[in-house]
Amino acid sequence: MTETLQNLLISRIQKTGPISLTEFMAEALHNKNFGYYTTRDPLGSLGDFTTAPEISQIFGELVGLWILHAHQQQELDGPLCLVELGPGRGTLMSDILRVLLKFENIEELLEVHLVETNPILRQMQQKLLGNLKVLWHDDLSTLPDQPWFLVANEFLDTLPVIQLIKNGDRWTERLIDYDAAGGHFFWTSSGSTSRLSLLISDQVSSKAPDNALLEFSPATLGIFKTIAENTSKKGGAALLIDYGYLKPSFKSSIQAVHDHKMVDPLSNPGTNDISCHVDFQSILYESQFFELKFHGPIPQGDFLISMGINERAERLKHGSSIQQINDINIAVKRLTATGEMGKLFKVIGLTPKDTPTPPGFMT
Repeated sequence: MTETLQNLLISRIQKTGPISLTEFMAEALHNKNFGYYTTRDPLGSLGDFTTAPEISQIFGELVGLWILHAHQQQELDGPLCLVELGPGRGTLMSDILRVLLKFENIEELLEVHLVETNPILRQMQQKLLGNLKVLWHDDLSTLPDQPWFLVANEFLDTLPVIQLIKNGDRWTERLIDYDAAGGHFFWTSSGSTSRLSLLISDQVSSKAPDNALLEFSPATLGIFKTIAENTSKKGGAALLIDYGYLKPSFKSSIQAVHDHKMVDPLSNPGTNDISCHVDFQSILYESQFFELKFHGPIPQGDFLISMGINERAERLKHGSSIQQINDINIAVKRLTATGEMGKLFKVIGLTPKDTPTPPGFMT
């Protein structure tokens, strides 16, 4: 049998039984030899999806201004430690740096840290950011012990989740099995009540219809806690941008994209971008246990408009061709319009408890 991720998962299921969605996603996205994010460039026209930084340079420039403002609000000794989680091709960081480097004495303070496991993307990032010293990390555990000015754009949605399904008055874990006769993976249930059901309030459970689904992401909360703890103890700031929800829909948010088209999340593991909507309510709940200010979540469109995306777009249009002006208008619409990325995508800001409300979150 040829060694593929599908065959590895089939073999595992045949030996030990159905596997969790968390395990399936972790292998499909991050398996060292076959994972979607470890074996290819998933971005742009030749990839499977396009992120905000790839749409327009304005996005990264405004994020850079937000970081600069957050840094100026704090009297910190030492370097300006820029951190990005899941930096893709390096486009966002490149746009951020273009803004920061316009300010005097910033370059000598800069340290750039990228949390990236994909060797292909690391090479692309190195090529794009080659003039600056950049350090790469496999995870947050090796980041420096100092204030982080951190950004994560469309990163949390790639982290594995656990799904629970309501069966009568019980919540059981949704698992993945394999049908050898039909040659495909399929959904099943553990049959026993999940310990995670203890986290479901009576109010939520009573509203949930039979076969309702709820999602939990220990990986997302673990990363958030690490960021929140560092911000509360050492200072710095964080900007988290992703698509998600504040109230559960009782439906699966798992989706898969291949060649810019929606496909079955269980088909051809390792070849599709699998993601899920971020549970911002859980993140908001966890934030109360840290001494920091939690800003948002607010729609991405509101954040960018407040940060001046329309004004920046008008300046870019000066001296531009008709085609370039049209491209700028289309990009701004994609980033801010309700029917595009403007409402679905949310923005969260974290700052130390003694700092004022940062730009973008002022009402």
